[in-house]
Amino acid sequence: MSRRGLTFVVAGVAVAILVVLASILPVPYIVLVPGPVTDTLGKVPGTTTPVVSVEGARTYPTSGHVFLTTVGVLPASCDNHPTLIQALRAWFNSTEAVEPHQVQCPPGESSSKVQQQNEADMSNSQRDAVTAALLHLGYKPTSQQIIVTDLVDGSPAAKALEVNDAILAINGEQVTDVNKLRSLIEAAHPGDVLTMTIDRGGKQRDVKVGTIESTDGTHRTIIGIATNGFDLRATFDKPHVKIGIDPAEVGGPSAGLAFALGIVDELTPGALTGGKTVAVTGTIDGFGQVGPIGGIQQKIAGAHRNGATVFLAPASECADALAAAPKSMTIAKVTTLSSAIDALNAIRSGSTSYARC
Repeated sequence: MSRRGLTFVVAGVAVAILVVLASILPVPYIVLVPGPVTDTLGKVPGTTTPVVSVEGARTYPTSGHVFLTTVGVLPASCDNHPTLIQALRAWFNSTEAVEPHQVQCPPGESSSKVQQQNEADMSNSQRDAVTAALLHLGYKPTSQQIIVTDLVDGSPAAKALEVNDAILAINGEQVTDVNKLRSLIEAAHPGDVLTMTIDRGGKQRDVKVGTIESTDGTHRTIIGIATNGFDLRATFDKPHVKIGIDPAEVGGPSAGLAFALGIVDELTPGALTGGKTVAVTGTIDGFGQVGPIGGIQQKIAGAHRNGATVFLAPASECADALAAAPKSMTIAKVTTLSSAIDALNAIRSGSTSYARC
């Protein structure tokens, strides 16, 4: 064999080895791909179970679609990694994305723990969607509690409270809403110690919480709960709303707004979508505030593949949503459940008087 021929053989073998390695060599990344969509006005895929069902109140016919959008993650388990070739393909695919493995799978956390957190987030999003929707529609709760969701590290509150604590009273005075909570805290002087009655895991107890002066120039008395570090947990006698999606099948918090819109459409006359195919993403809390999500690029792609012509996106995701969406898709900017409903009402009537990305 000539030297030139030998060179080609060696090069060919080297390329073959590289291709084999690329197809089996794991890399420390994850690949995000467009996930399936589910119509909150329809049935759970593969079943006869409604995504949203309501009892104890009059319901109305719906039309069109309100799709909750999802992101698929490759590999599905935190114990695995994509191959180099999978990551490279995703890198050059406009509908996919490559992110560091720790974004979805924090170091030291098992795959089962991540799954449990995703299920908890989905369960919470369903609960908050029901609360936000029913309060928006004027239903009166039989009980409501202010829940701690975010504490500032090193603050007095962080030393005494835990995430998911329900704050029932301060110095014996009942806490009924966030404004009442803040007014009771701000009535104290920095350095005072407050007695907070809380519910933690179903057990009521009193805890002592110190106070400090804010550092934002307002000289307010604070305890160290983040600005939006509260949620609202409410119960209702009627109506009874059931969401048929199993949190083990679809995890995470970003379906909250879609669930809330499905509930509102069921309980109000007329079609909220005007018969259009609408896709939605966004977290929601019990107060109806819409929050940021991840994977907007993949969610836009999934919505487009399923015929959506309108997409409701959290305000914080507007720039990325516009960059990913086809020109034929209307992108509405939402910050609350009310703003999402206002946008759909405007679109249905042919008006352009709503916030757009």
